Amino acid sequence: LSVYQDGVRVNEAFGDTVNWDLIPQNAISSIALMPGSNPLFGLNTLGGAVSVQTKSGEHNPGGGLQVSGGSWGRWAVEGEYGGKLDNGVSYFFAGNKFEENGWRDSSPSDVLQGFGKLGWSEEKTDVDISFTGADNELTGNGYQAESLIQSLGRESIYTKPDITKNKLAFVNAKVSHWLSDELLLTTNAYYRHNRTSSYNGDLNGDWLAPGDDEGVINQGHV
Repeated sequence: LSVYQDGVRVNEAFGDTVNWDLIPQNAISSIALMPGSNPLFGLNTLGGAVSVQTKSGEHNPGGGLQVSGGSWGRWAVEGEYGGKLDNGVSYFFAGNKFEENGWRDSSPSDVLQGFGKLGWSEEKTDVDISFTGADNELTGNGYQAESLIQSLGRESIYTKPDITKNKLAFVNAKVSHWLSDELLLTTNAYYRHNRTSSYNGDLNGDWLAPGDDEGVINQGHV
């Protein structure tokens, strides 16, 4: 699937994966699925395309705040606020903070997301400039052997750590103009920089260090 956020493809360069932790959920206005292979949406669009449209102050005025908590040290705060001025300028801001210790041993995660959009519109023209930022640290420890689950419990892990960090800065400028009642012209100019790092201590018994005949447990850094 090819995934677009406000007209910008957000599949990552490595493996065409999509880091959904980089898109604040409370900033999403709608999601549309266009099934089928279509070269219009770029390379590797074999299963279809997903279009994610974000909120604006013009169409999503008002605000909201949500606070939640739960087991294993989980807590989250989500907020949003938007509106439109008399001169046609609109604004929308959203932010999320989420932390948890995880239900398994040594499995904490920390998510910080921010989104902002400034816009201006008249009868035929719509201009939006948005910023999406994120600074996340996610832990996804791998499978545990069934024999060890029976002795150590389902919260146990086999190796650690398995941490992925994502830092995103994404600026998108979008202009739409109705050329006629049936023809709409839209253009984008954007800058997107995502820095991803992964650190894990997975077991690889087939790897031998130089001069090592036994094989060792190694930690890898990408």
